[in-house]
Amino acid sequence: MTYTRVSTEEQKKGYGIAAQDKKNLAYIDRKDWDHVGTFCDEGLSGSLEMGSREDYDRLMAEASRTPKPFDVVTVTNTDRIGRTERAFYRWVWALEDLGIFVALSIRDIDNTTKQGREAMRGEADYAFREYERIRERTQGGLQEKAESGGWTGGRPPMGWRIENRGVKKESRLALDDDDTKGSAWTLRRARELLVANGGNWSKAGGRLNEEKLFTRSGKPWSGDNLKLRMTSDAVLKGHVVFRNPNSRYVASGRGAKLTPDGRPEHGQTVIIPLEPIFTPDELEAFKRVLRKGPQRNRDDWSTYPLSRRIASLCGKHYNGNIQTATGLRRYRCTGKIPAYVGAPTCSCSEIDADTIEKYVWTGVTKLLGEPQKLEEFAQELVGLSTDGQPNHEARIEELDRQIKVQKKAHALVLSTTAVQAAREELTPEESQDLVTEATAPIGQEIARLTKEREEAIAWKQESAQVEERARDLKELARLARHELPNMATDDQDEVLRLLKVTVTVLTAVPVVKGRKPCSVAAWFKAKNLDIPLAVSDAQWALMEPLVKKSGRGTGKTTDLPLRDSVEAILFKARENAEWTQAAATMGHGVGKSLMSRWRRWSEGGVWEQLMEALADAEAVPAPEPSGFQLPDLRIEGTVDPRLLIEDLSVDAHTVASSTTIN
Repeated sequence: MTYTRVSTEEQKKGYGIAAQDKKNLAYIDRKDWDHVGTFCDEGLSGSLEMGSREDYDRLMAEASRTPKPFDVVTVTNTDRIGRTERAFYRWVWALEDLGIFVALSIRDIDNTTKQGREAMRGEADYAFREYERIRERTQGGLQEKAESGGWTGGRPPMGWRIENRGVKKESRLALDDDDTKGSAWTLRRARELLVANGGNWSKAGGRLNEEKLFTRSGKPWSGDNLKLRMTSDAVLKGHVVFRNPNSRYVASGRGAKLTPDGRPEHGQTVIIPLEPIFTPDELEAFKRVLRKGPQRNRDDWSTYPLSRRIASLCGKHYNGNIQTATGLRRYRCTGKIPAYVGAPTCSCSEIDADTIEKYVWTGVTKLLGEPQKLEEFAQELVGLSTDGQPNHEARIEELDRQIKVQKKAHALVLSTTAVQAAREELTPEESQDLVTEATAPIGQEIARLTKEREEAIAWKQESAQVEERARDLKELARLARHELPNMATDDQDEVLRLLKVTVTVLTAVPVVKGRKPCSVAAWFKAKNLDIPLAVSDAQWALMEPLVKKSGRGTGKTTDLPLRDSVEAILFKARENAEWTQAAATMGHGVGKSLMSRWRRWSEGGVWEQLMEALADAEAVPAPEPSGFQLPDLRIEGTVDPRLLIEDLSVDAHTVASSTTIN
């Protein structure tokens, strides 16, 4: 098997996949090996680890199969595997634990022998040091340039341009006001309009569009875009911040890389002063408008747990708001807000907040309450099968042995060198130089082995945390069935945040034209019964013989799981839902089949017997008929064991990890 990788920068320089393939295949041919396939990642950095490269991860999934589909993975050099110790060692170790070796085609090295492993580690160590040197030189150059007031790269803030672009050590920011088409003139005109109209961003943007003073990309202004440009540090404070730890881009990974304590990792924060775009009086007048300006009324998102979580058909998202005329809670698509003054808006209908919140929360509750699914998620967290688990203890023990051998060798060389220095009657300075020269290679090897050991211990600890998270998922399954259904709205918001729940609207929101009341809810009303919230295992033991005795019906109805069918029908009654929505809670079957089963049970008297078995279950009154209908929805998210392990005060300690659910 061969693996190739090229970063975006390497692609630009012409170092491509084909060159790597040629070297790898020639090496395999010389070794008289069989080539069974190639995995390739293009445009991806060598600092990325397992889990961050698509074909890299597919290769590992293939490697874990039984029987082994290949014995050796061939790459051109260690930097194709990873440019950092963490990325390199974990991949090589994971393959070794599966009984698969790694070969370097350019160096003619493989780790099938002790000598080969040592040679490969030496190659990797050299590559790591070179990578660090390049990064330090690059970051140091950027730091020096910023401290001298130069521009470190990227697009300048609007209102400024890069002067002396491309001239080494001379590029810096200057006002873009050489003519009336410069972006500085646009912002000056925007300031005049905002001061005159009292800070109305949309009105000012519309006027700029009328005057053909568009954004730098030539697009019309929106109020939000204009506000973003006019309230930047460059405009209001007269500077830009290099390596800004408070940048809004840090969270997305596009800003400065920070240390765990929040400081820039590769250098100091630098404030680069700019030539001001406004006079002091103009700036003060503008700031007064900003202080007095109209404040956008924002809804309390804690009362709208699905704000920004619902993706609309038009590609935007829904936010919660209250209809002024009726006082009803709704979710409204942000596509209704024009991108610029006079721009077209979407036709997405509003969604009733209570209806969709209940529906989504019920789906989340049911998913987390399925022990079998959470068991599957737990297995995904642990990763490989038991036979393929990393052998951390053996690896650390072997590294300890090697370090011990090297330390003994170091002591022996030290002793021998001291005797030699005494025999030759060297001065103290000459003796020290002799000792340093003699012990340097062994000291470097001890340092390398120690660093490798630290990485092995870190991986062992992380693996233990993953296994603990898997156990937490099983605990979560136990808790979810009883705690989630009655959780308060504010707590739901926190759970949805931790789960990273997203809801995608798949069809148009139905137009309400009146509908018949739910037939199941009507049955409960006619019997003067409340609707059970859940079916316990003990209750199902009483109910299962009844439903089995009645048979499964005919056609697609026979495919529906019996217990899930009962739960789905109860959900329909509680939520006044459509049959399609009720069937969706099962993740199996369609609404028409579920409706057929309900009719057969109710007409044959089986449903009444089932409800008698649930007489002691916790229940809620049947709802009043609702006029609100939901579109077809897809609910997705990630399982994070923190969400209930902490909120429900369970004595457990986890580090957050996630597994996708849908």
